[in-house]
Amino acid sequence: MRESVKGTGDNLRPVFTPEGKTDGGKREVKMEEEISRKSKIRYFITGAAAACLALAFLYFTFMYLPVRTESPGSPDSLSGYRKVKEIENLIQRYYLGDYDEGKLADYMYLGLVSGLEDQYSTYYTEEQYEELKKSQDGSYTGLGITLSQSSEDGGIYVVDCVEDSPAGRAGVQTGDQIVSVNGTAIEEMTTSEVIDLINSSSDGNVSLELLREEKSLTLQMEMGTVEIQSVDSRMLEGQVGYIQITHFTGVTSQQFQDAYETLKEQGMEKLIIDLRDNPGGLVSAVCDTLRQILPEGVIVYTEDKNGNREEELCEGESPIDIPLAVLVNEESASASEIFAGAVKDYEIGTLVGTTTFGKGIVQDLFTLSDGSVLRLTVSHYYTPKGNNIHGTGITPDVEVEQQEDGSTDAQLEKALEILGQEQD
Repeated sequence: MRESVKGTGDNLRPVFTPEGKTDGGKREVKMEEEISRKSKIRYFITGAAAACLALAFLYFTFMYLPVRTESPGSPDSLSGYRKVKEIENLIQRYYLGDYDEGKLADYMYLGLVSGLEDQYSTYYTEEQYEELKKSQDGSYTGLGITLSQSSEDGGIYVVDCVEDSPAGRAGVQTGDQIVSVNGTAIEEMTTSEVIDLINSSSDGNVSLELLREEKSLTLQMEMGTVEIQSVDSRMLEGQVGYIQITHFTGVTSQQFQDAYETLKEQGMEKLIIDLRDNPGGLVSAVCDTLRQILPEGVIVYTEDKNGNREEELCEGESPIDIPLAVLVNEESASASEIFAGAVKDYEIGTLVGTTTFGKGIVQDLFTLSDGSVLRLTVSHYYTPKGNNIHGTGITPDVEVEQQEDGSTDAQLEKALEILGQEQD
């Protein structure tokens, strides 16, 4: 017979064998260690299986069982998440055509913001925002041409060329047809493909083969900074300066200053600023422009949903000292209304035309973690005298309707008449 006593450490007694020999308890220790190791493995497998079952249960619950939350209609509720997955699964199983999962996600984010029912709030992908920045900044790196594809012959034509741009300086003209880019024929390419081909030049040097009045020519140019012109100016009869501002970008203030100074050097005695059809732009741009002509005081102020107020101020270093008329119409909106509102409240000029659009709210941009951007309406803005023009617009001092046939510019003529009377 074999006698053994269980124990550990110093309490372990020798085990006797039928031969009367002892093994010092080593075999007993090994057996217990083996049992312990098997138990641990069994417990681990059991725990892992339980965890998998729990995860499976949670997934099944989220996806297939009704889930009650405090706000079941919220986009981030469990039921909302489950609904998105249901739609995604149905698209994968049944949708006939090809699709881009990235686009599905982008349109989902866009749809979320669209639910605000605010035409000024939106979602931009990173690529879309980069394009938006070009128009807001007022400058970009490129050639300075705008292309369009003809519906008649499918050719790619230059429909606009910035005069002071790489393409303009190289001799590109409006109406030129592009035949090849850097030696690559663009026949059967779309406008977007041609633009991509131009932008793909690694060193920025571009060779355009053009067709102009049935004559072929090749022009060399190098990409550079192209400034979008938002200000146009000229001198009218009677020493009346005319400055048109089409939109407010990051370069508008400097362009206005250049035009304003040039007209003064030419002997300007009166000024017309044309804001008709100006959709607005950057608040900072319109405020920087107004600082060149306003007296000291508040240019505009905003208030957010919590009543927090922010003011844009003018130090009044160079208030305008000549008669001023500002042309506006129903398409003058946002930043151009900030301009018109300040001119009217400080009584430094006469507004001529029709009631403005009435956009008295401000949007802000928020960059998301992946580079995409959210544009949200965040505040109302008020004219220096505290007028909220949202939904009502600004009524001009002198109302003049523009004739539909466009044979004469009745609003401009009225402004000239008013300035002539002021001089008398």
